[in-house]
Amino acid sequence: MLDRSVVAVFAAGLLALTGCRAPDHEAPVALAAVARDLTTFAAHHQRELDIPGIWVAVLDVDPATGVSHTWSTVVGSGGAVDAVHRVASIGKLHTATAAMVLAGRGQLDLDAPVTRYLPEFRPHNPFGGDITLRHLLGHRSGLGREAPVGHYFDPHEPSLAATVASLNGTVLATAPGSEFRYSNAGLGVVGEVLARVTGQPFEQVVQELVLAPLGLCDSDFVARPDLLRREVRGRMWTYDGRAITTPGFGFGYAPAANLRATLADLLRFASSWLPQAPRRVLAPAAQASMWQLPPDQGEGCGLGFFVSTLAGERVVGHDGVVYGSASTLRAMPSQGLVVAVACTLDFATAVADAVADRALLALLANRRGERLPAPEFPQRVPRELADSLTGHWLVGADWVDLTVRDGELYYDPDIGVRTRLRLAADGALVSDDPLSLGGRRLRVLPDGHLHDGEAEYVRSDLPPPPAPADLLPLLGEYGHDHDVLIVYEDHGQLGVLVEWVVRDLPARVRRDRYRFSPGMYGNDWLEFERDGDGRVVAAVVGGARFLRRPDAAPGGFRVPVQRPVHELVQAAATALPPMPAADERASDLVELAALDATLRFDLKYATADNFVGAAVYPAGARAMLQRPAAEALVRVQRALSPRGLGLLVFDGYRPWSVTKVFWEATPPALRDFVADPAHGSRHNRGCAVDLTLCDLATGAPLPMPSDFDEFTERAYPDHPGGTSLQRYWRETLRRAMAKEGFTVNSHEWWHFDFVDWARYPVGNVPLPGGR
Repeated sequence: MLDRSVVAVFAAGLLALTGCRAPDHEAPVALAAVARDLTTFAAHHQRELDIPGIWVAVLDVDPATGVSHTWSTVVGSGGAVDAVHRVASIGKLHTATAAMVLAGRGQLDLDAPVTRYLPEFRPHNPFGGDITLRHLLGHRSGLGREAPVGHYFDPHEPSLAATVASLNGTVLATAPGSEFRYSNAGLGVVGEVLARVTGQPFEQVVQELVLAPLGLCDSDFVARPDLLRREVRGRMWTYDGRAITTPGFGFGYAPAANLRATLADLLRFASSWLPQAPRRVLAPAAQASMWQLPPDQGEGCGLGFFVSTLAGERVVGHDGVVYGSASTLRAMPSQGLVVAVACTLDFATAVADAVADRALLALLANRRGERLPAPEFPQRVPRELADSLTGHWLVGADWVDLTVRDGELYYDPDIGVRTRLRLAADGALVSDDPLSLGGRRLRVLPDGHLHDGEAEYVRSDLPPPPAPADLLPLLGEYGHDHDVLIVYEDHGQLGVLVEWVVRDLPARVRRDRYRFSPGMYGNDWLEFERDGDGRVVAAVVGGARFLRRPDAAPGGFRVPVQRPVHELVQAAATALPPMPAADERASDLVELAALDATLRFDLKYATADNFVGAAVYPAGARAMLQRPAAEALVRVQRALSPRGLGLLVFDGYRPWSVTKVFWEATPPALRDFVADPAHGSRHNRGCAVDLTLCDLATGAPLPMPSDFDEFTERAYPDHPGGTSLQRYWRETLRRAMAKEGFTVNSHEWWHFDFVDWARYPVGNVPLPGGR
């Protein structure tokens, strides 16, 4: 039985968590050292990992005295300390709590078949046995991750009932109760059961059973206008750097992912789990039963809650990931500690979790009158070492590509997530990335191989074989602008990139049907749909259908020009370019062909075979660059030639008037791919070159993931699609150019800028024509 005096002290200390007020930004004296530590820790990750903002809130309740302290802060930019966040799957805890309240009242039986409450719920079950609420709450129902409608990618906001009904068209992947399979759809079913049993909409049920009793007035599964006004929208994560407007639509499985809340409300909610809680909706025994795991598991999923161990103490909670946001809510109930963290970058749960763990450890140390040792953050891998490690590595039956991007070393596996590697104090290469902090650890062996503690990595830099012909019709992009499923080929196998972040190599079962390996979509099906002519028109992932997006236009990409090109050329001829700066170098343009006769040329803008569909250079125009850039390009050509490779040049120096024509011809939505004439371009300065790799002997261009001047995301130098061979040649070109001081344009794999481009004036001298 609780000591009533302790409860009274706890209640008094929780005044900062009542009345819908945020914890104090100014740290109380008792938490001053913790606040300094966490602010420094969070700020490092916010800065080094380019996260717009990180919110942190903590609650410390002394188990012996009941005295409590709270503190919160924001590092970075993006909003006030009491901002509202889409905390997504953290709402599963609220849904599970509501179910336990009804179970405690005898209105639900966690072990009864779900069909007792939803008679029409009949997903195909080839295994036998009934799905129960206990299975659903513990993610052991056998249901897939997503429902056919109302899923993570579906912007149409169908009802909860329609979302649950769509599950009748799915097949269980595993027997009910047999194994863990995370399922958003499963928690949606729980919410529909709550609605059916009470005769009220789910959102009203959870409001009456959980939110209102705990005073959570800044939390709701409904997109209330007052919460939306205070909501912070974060940035979307992609590998290739494409800019995506962060969507805000609600999911059909609202009970699993539609919660919005402040961090203060998350602390209030978690405070109800503590033994001394003055406000609770579950008896302590019922609350503790949600943290029980199967007998053979030390960590895992209980009823809604994920359970782990830190410093010998049980930690319970849940993460949340949604477009533009990553969050976590964790508590150490026996110690009276709670922490909530939100990051405005989706998939940055590794950062949220690391900050939360640091907070719990710092709070424990503070109780002892101690301070945590200063963290040792890994440092950038020296460029010479990073360059020496780039390439393709075999790891048993798997493989990894190591690449350098903006001076940083990246680890890109066949299955899993790409992460940045940095150098730890002990000399190991460790992941230091929003997607993984310390989860990957490699050592360089004396023979130059790598080892991750379990397997050795052996370099294999031979070009991959051409993709199997039967895979080619499946390759491409599927889905919506806000979340694209990318299907590619990887060393003879079909690869998929799901939710922008997770790579997988599903196993082929038969034509157009594949099965995912263990992981985010473990045991779900990937199926392709074809039309009557045999063309692939859609991909289905565990019930979620993705329509095929437009492929590359046959015959080359064309923009719908805004005015006839000949009119634009005439107008540009009388326009004036930007004035030169006083400290710019004198122009010294040289003809590339005169420096190396083995260079090949296909100057697209001297023909109609270009994105505006008309010639803008004189017939027989010759490619030119500033002398240092031209000499560097020749060095690239000579370095490639022993491999039988060469450079095929599409464009070099470009008169300013042509840049103006391109700008005026291009629709505003596509102007990321053309330079603004108000500033002049690097081509105008004679320090940019458009080119590709070719066969040195024949001049035939080598395959790349997109055509030259294709104004789509496929042109991005880190676009993950296409075939292994296409990506290999793209990377080979990039590395060769980088060694001689060229950097690739962020939107065009073929466009390279020379290091000294800013020191030259914008030029407008016409290109010489043919002799």
